[in-house]
Amino acid sequence: MFKKQREQIERGEIIITGRNHVTGAVEVEYAEEPNQLVRTVWYRNSHNAGTYGTDMITNILNKPNTFSFPKSLYAVHDALGVVIKDNPNALIVDFFAGSGTTLHAVNLLNAEDSGHRRCILVTNNEVSVDEARNLQRNGYQPGDPEWEKHGICRAVTWPRTKYSILGKRDDGTVLAGDYFTTLTETKEVERSFYQLGFVEDFEVLTSSAKKQLISLLRSKEGKAQLPQTLVKTDSKFIVSDKHTASILFDVNALDEWLDALEDQDHIIDFYIVVKETAVFKRIKAQVSDLLGPINVTTQVKRPMSEGFPTNVEYFKLDFLDKNSVSLGQQFREILPLLWLKSGSIGKRPEISSSEEPEMLILPHNRFAILIDETKYAEFAVKLSKESNIEVIYFVTNSEEAFREMTSGIKVSKTYQLYRDYIDNFVLGSRRDS
Repeated sequence: MFKKQREQIERGEIIITGRNHVTGAVEVEYAEEPNQLVRTVWYRNSHNAGTYGTDMITNILNKPNTFSFPKSLYAVHDALGVVIKDNPNALIVDFFAGSGTTLHAVNLLNAEDSGHRRCILVTNNEVSVDEARNLQRNGYQPGDPEWEKHGICRAVTWPRTKYSILGKRDDGTVLAGDYFTTLTETKEVERSFYQLGFVEDFEVLTSSAKKQLISLLRSKEGKAQLPQTLVKTDSKFIVSDKHTASILFDVNALDEWLDALEDQDHIIDFYIVVKETAVFKRIKAQVSDLLGPINVTTQVKRPMSEGFPTNVEYFKLDFLDKNSVSLGQQFREILPLLWLKSGSIGKRPEISSSEEPEMLILPHNRFAILIDETKYAEFAVKLSKESNIEVIYFVTNSEEAFREMTSGIKVSKTYQLYRDYIDNFVLGSRRDS
């Protein structure tokens, strides 16, 4: 591999996707430039929906036929990467979550670059037509626990999300297999040397015998390493720019062989026809000194059993009574939405009572809420003792009061919540600083 290409790999401009063990060539893809148009059609083995969609879900859930036609994890990963690769704090919303591939892909992206991208999946809990018939035949209806547990969310989307994050299933069994990543690593690997001591004398090696000998040379994958066409009548050795193996037939031609090997860094397997072990070791040392170890750059894999360092919450969306919200009786139900809006940092906060508190200061979640604006002075004092608060919500119907309270604190991200919280989540009605 040329020096320029090595530097491009280190800068992430080239991604190694595989290696040809016969020729030694690496298979690469050039990373997309930010201003380059994305190709309409991609031909990548990792986008195979059977292997990396259906088979992957079967592996994770440990049961077959759970979801029809899931997308390849890597097809979604690559599509998202084109748009949000350079935005480690992106928020991705998928309103048709299906089997949960989008969230799975976001977790893999985050694992590759330590990003903090968030993903919201929205799905129903419908059962398939065949399952619905069977359940109705057995006397079950939508809403029954037996019916709901077969729905797409309960049976596929949520278990897949949970198991892929934890790296194990509810029964404690760990996930098998590895994820492919866009990361690469370079390792030093020693070259391989093989002594062919069964040949009595180089002089008895006719052209035909050399070809027969060549035909025995196989890679670890069982593929021929050198074509017989390279053998000539007077061949004392074989060195090829296109192959990763070399053979020395005549030890008397050692110096010529070493000269031919100079700068042939791609050769990794060396075969030496010699009976004396001491001579073989001496030649091996000379070749090792000449070429040194191999720097092999490979794609980093991530064990599925490692899971992902992320948190996840499951919400069942329901209708809230507007009047109860206005009376402050359903603040507990609204709190998760504020946690989501604030970045979903830390464990989701909960309050035990359905009655709204005067204020909440949550340093572990990095946000605070002033519900009773008459307690502003007390709230400001408590807030001054915390350094982790990044977002503040003021519950008030007065824009003037909101601006005045915002001016009295040092936090830059402040939002006005109407007394009727539901109005804050209607498109176009949000107000902030």
